[in-house]
Amino acid sequence: MTDESIRRDVYELIQWLREQPDLPNTLDGVELEWWMENYLVINKNDVNRVKENLPVYFQLKTILPEVMNNRDPKLDDDMIKGYSSTLLALIPTIMDGGRKLGVFTHRPGTPASDYNPVGIAKQLTCIADLLLAQGMDHIRLVLVMDLKTLRLGHLARYPVGILRRFFLYAWKAYPERVAQIHIINPPVILSAGLALFKPFLKAKIRKRIIIHRDIDSLFEQVPIKYMPKDYGGESPSMIELHEAWRQKIIDHQLYLKTCVAKHRVLQQT
Repeated sequence: MTDESIRRDVYELIQWLREQPDLPNTLDGVELEWWMENYLVINKNDVNRVKENLPVYFQLKTILPEVMNNRDPKLDDDMIKGYSSTLLALIPTIMDGGRKLGVFTHRPGTPASDYNPVGIAKQLTCIADLLLAQGMDHIRLVLVMDLKTLRLGHLARYPVGILRRFFLYAWKAYPERVAQIHIINPPVILSAGLALFKPFLKAKIRKRIIIHRDIDSLFEQVPIKYMPKDYGGESPSMIELHEAWRQKIIDHQLYLKTCVAKHRVLQQT
């Protein structure tokens, strides 16, 4: 890509958006050109892919109201439980190849009955909305899932209908490119967990799941220096990174509420 090609593609996409009778012709709360450039990045710099996925971004507020509404970590019960029962760390330092590292685990000592997958889904869409508004700092994601404390009770908390719609539509609305999914500390019930999620994953994503029986094999692919200090790395701790993004979502509530209220399919007259 070049600066010229980016400007050309963004201009084309904005003109295309303005010609769509059912979609907003601008985006409140954000500079449209900047937002569209970031959306182009997560769509592999493919203009046709943007034209296919952008309508789903606007439709998502109707398709997944359980996830898109009430995304306030201080007031929404789903998000409060999601934050209190899990830890999600996004590492600020970008790895080689424009890869961003994310680490997820269930909080030790919290009962499975407190786990709330809908709250996690709300958290993820908030992060995606803020990255699109403020700037995509990566090309693809590398996820590390520490499942040491996974229990059958956690799996039982997943609402299958919402899960299906989330993977089908939210991933299309926010088409993050997942390079690898590393599973560490696999529990004895791992097969049950994979059986729950694999039907919703594309074949290419299923092939990118790597199970590590010892953590040293993880560090052969993910340099330890990028990992949170909980795992011997140089990045801030899981709780520090988790809370930093929680606070960021709190601080940008006005924009996140604007996304739900304004970035949606227009009402038909």
